[in-house]
Amino acid sequence: MRLHPKARPIISKLSLPTPIQKYFSNCEWDIDLSNNTNPYLGDLSDYPDIKQYQLKKLYLKTLLFLTPPPSFTENNKPPLTPNNILFTAGSMEAIDLLLRTFSEPNTDAICVTSPTFSAYEHWSLIHNLRVKKLPLYGDNLNQLSVDKVMRMNPKITFICDPNNPTGTKIKPELIQKLCDSLEGFVVIDEAYIEFSDHSSSIFNLHHHENLIILRTLSKAWGLAGVRCGAIIADASIINVLRYVQLPFTVSSPSQVSVKKQLLNPESTFASWRRIKKNRDDLIESLSKVKGVTKVFKSETNFIMVILNNFQKTMGLLQEHKIQVLDCSKNYPSAIRVSIGNEEQNKKFLDVIHFASKD
Repeated sequence: MRLHPKARPIISKLSLPTPIQKYFSNCEWDIDLSNNTNPYLGDLSDYPDIKQYQLKKLYLKTLLFLTPPPSFTENNKPPLTPNNILFTAGSMEAIDLLLRTFSEPNTDAICVTSPTFSAYEHWSLIHNLRVKKLPLYGDNLNQLSVDKVMRMNPKITFICDPNNPTGTKIKPELIQKLCDSLEGFVVIDEAYIEFSDHSSSIFNLHHHENLIILRTLSKAWGLAGVRCGAIIADASIINVLRYVQLPFTVSSPSQVSVKKQLLNPESTFASWRRIKKNRDDLIESLSKVKGVTKVFKSETNFIMVILNNFQKTMGLLQEHKIQVLDCSKNYPSAIRVSIGNEEQNKKFLDVIHFASKD
């Protein structure tokens, strides 16, 4: 397997973890007596499928089907294969795996935007990496300075797109400029891309060898309990990640659940349409509330809201047993509210209206 040259030097001295070596060899077998498992207790007594070739093929077909760019046709679709995908135990494992594989502790720097998903900074600090923050700017906090990132010279730049907690999306040309300008990796976390009408960066993956896409089935696909995410990247990146990933992290039941969801996506697609309608309705309603200073135009299944009377509103939400995310440490008087069902959204809106009364 071709390994990416920017992996940590220690990895070149390693072999694939012993439990999975045979799966990437040219050997074939009818009887496997190498795993020390119990042969009498059914399918789950064996280890999960490590290659997941058919599942990756199905997932890739689904990704290319969703919101392709206007220029997309079957004749010019990205030349991606199952070799470009690594399934992980959710996006959290993916973030940690990339840091452990490509960033040298006490040496390398990581760039994160601000505000954004706190996990990038959290796991970077755990691995003794320098974290450099890049403030987002603009009315919707969806612009960034590529020049400032270049001066930071990070090993990895994390961009949540659409961003959490703002819900807004970075312009595609900025991402392309980042990839063209940086020697390090540009990781685009698309945990919420299914709720956006804009195209995924996956359609530009074959143009940039330093571009890495993170996806998850926890959010839009309703499989948070399954714990399955994916890293989509150049095959040399995927190959080297196998040396670092714990063997068999995506269980057999998880793979069955993912396959079932991908093969029958109609109800899932319908739920996305419903969530987007509820989101747009809630944005419109919140925009008319006196106690709300600003509502960010969201392309996710949540909304960031700036409150006029933060403490009073948070107290009333707590009193009515409605939990929202307090984002005020990263952005003054801000909360992030997930889009619930119609009844839940109404109860939230009623409290916001009540908090706005003098």
